[in-house]
Amino acid sequence: MEKKGIGNITAEPQPLVLTVKRAKDGDKKSMEDVLNYFSDDINYLSRFIMLPKEDAIQELKLELLNIIFEEA
Repeated sequence: MEKKGIGNITAEPQPLVLTVKRAKDGDKKSMEDVLNYFSDDINYLSRFIMLPKEDAIQELKLELLNIIFEEA
């Protein structure tokens, strides 16, 4: 019986991975790109936080950046 692979594993990192790595290195444009990439998700999730929408969005953005920098 032939074993199947686990998916699309490539030697080249994906564009989002490279952007996150640049953001970790302090590239402000990359940080902005990461936040923009997740902006629809952030706006959606902000509806479920019991804060004013603007505050919820800021909290989610801050947590996303914390996750990025903790993984360093």
